[in-house]
Amino acid sequence: MNLKNIKLFSHNKQERAQQIGVIATSGIFITSFVLCYIKFGPQVLDFISDTERFKGWLDSYGNLRKVIFIGIRAFQTVIKIIPAEPLEIGSGYAFGTWGGLFYCMLGTEIGSLFIITITKFFGTKAVNLFVSEEKINSLEFLQNKEKLSASLFIIYLIPGTPKDVVTYLIGITDYNIWKFLILTGIARIPSIITSTVCGAALGEKKYMLSAVIFISTVVVGLIGIKLYSRYEKNVHNKQCSI
Repeated sequence: MNLKNIKLFSHNKQERAQQIGVIATSGIFITSFVLCYIKFGPQVLDFISDTERFKGWLDSYGNLRKVIFIGIRAFQTVIKIIPAEPLEIGSGYAFGTWGGLFYCMLGTEIGSLFIITITKFFGTKAVNLFVSEEKINSLEFLQNKEKLSASLFIIYLIPGTPKDVVTYLIGITDYNIWKFLILTGIARIPSIITSTVCGAALGEKKYMLSAVIFISTVVVGLIGIKLYSRYEKNVHNKQCSI
């Protein structure tokens, strides 16, 4: 599938009616998301960032605390009310390094599967509502089937890359869903585990270690953003020269 050839409306009346339905549904979704973010976003972020309070709240659910956390992580993967890092640190504080990694990974995979399923159901018209044409055109690697797996692994390994955008777009390609989830899941591990180690160190009151890990993660993230920005700039320059 050529990702560049995405048009918002079809000339077929039945397809156009379906597309209008998608737009209406997506509009309600986006509006609800914005309202939820305005009303609850800051409070949720403050709550998650308070690792001791967050752990105490999870513990109050007893045996269900792991299920509750996985649900929160899956929801966060789909609806970006809060950034991933505070939740990952909180999971390390609540469940330890490896437990936090496992439950973060499981929630992320569930959320990603939901995104891809919804994208495949609604098709390219829905994707166009969330991802600009310019952004789609900048992700030319999605059209290179021979190098797609390697490109996906690198994108999900390096901090600061548009992982969320790629997850939405992968649903309109013929790339195997389960292969995508396994491949990108493995690539996410280094980023997530640095956060869970940080959270576990906080739980053990190893504040210096936690600070070093956190600062190192921020630095790596900034480098990743810089590298990807340079990549996007090169792609843009090539397109302008054609």
